Amino acid sequence: MGLNQLYWIAIGAGLVLLVETLGWLYWRYWGAGSIRDYVSEEEEPDGDYRIIRKINTPVQRIALVEHQGQMLLYGNGDVMFGTTEDDDLYAEALIHVPMVIAGKRERILIIGGGGGITTREALRYPDVKEITTVDADPLMMDFGKNLDALVKFNEGSLNHPKVRTVVEDGRVFIENTTEEWDAIFLDIPEPSKEFPALSRLFSWEFFRLLKERLEPDGVINVSCPSLAKIPEYFWSVQATLMAAGFYVLPYHFDVIVEYEDDYGFCMATNRQVSIEDISIPFPTRFLSPERLRDMFHIPYNYSKRWSNYRIQTDSNMVLANIVDDAWAD
Repeated sequence: MGLNQLYWIAIGAGLVLLVETLGWLYWRYWGAGSIRDYVSEEEEPDGDYRIIRKINTPVQRIALVEHQGQMLLYGNGDVMFGTTEDDDLYAEALIHVPMVIAGKRERILIIGGGGGITTREALRYPDVKEITTVDADPLMMDFGKNLDALVKFNEGSLNHPKVRTVVEDGRVFIENTTEEWDAIFLDIPEPSKEFPALSRLFSWEFFRLLKERLEPDGVINVSCPSLAKIPEYFWSVQATLMAAGFYVLPYHFDVIVEYEDDYGFCMATNRQVSIEDISIPFPTRFLSPERLRDMFHIPYNYSKRWSNYRIQTDSNMVLANIVDDAWAD
């Protein structure tokens, strides 16, 4: 066989390999085998990572991702939580500020707590008698209870004898109970046009239901998405809580330097509270007294758009429109 023949054989083999590679890339990223429904390009981990499992549930598309020795759980393309330091930081900020404001801490409700990380933090208070953790996705609750890496990270919180787990939509659960709680936490994804039903967990009507389920000296905390990206969402949640009859004390946790984000929270009560009342009774990793004070100073570049607030109801798409418009930019 001459060199000329070898040359053309090599060219042909290279073209076959190229076509196969392009076909695989199309199948993986754009076609039927696409990972983009499970891991969005915007929230794809830096560097090498491995998708361990892709699962479609009646609630969402879930991906288990291993990255740099840590586990990340994606829902509908976005990171929900994982075994990472920023999840520790977020859980401390969400749970501990309201817990020290609550008049009592005996009965706690966490809606959207299938990962068990926020439940772990609430269990740190010895006066807690019962935590009810609700999640709409049975698979997510199963991971929180049985996935080894996550159980180690959440310290087995969802299997703790003080914890009752409920697999149900948070709105349905509240509508069908007469129980009352000392602290209620909403730790759920923001609504979007793709998942508009989530709006019913942020509406004026739902917040009125929560008011009926809250002890007089109780507290509600609503987690908001990135304050840095969509401050209008943060202020609209606050406005909706106020319209439902709550006093609202908003705060944030600035992690721009560490994680290019700024977590927003809307803490709601039946009475006026002061930041002077906030003192965590045990050491935490991230909530120093200095940082706690800073959390209640909302930067002007966020607060100047307060006048743009709109109220979410069961019959409109206020928050979903805010979210979709922000991520479309």
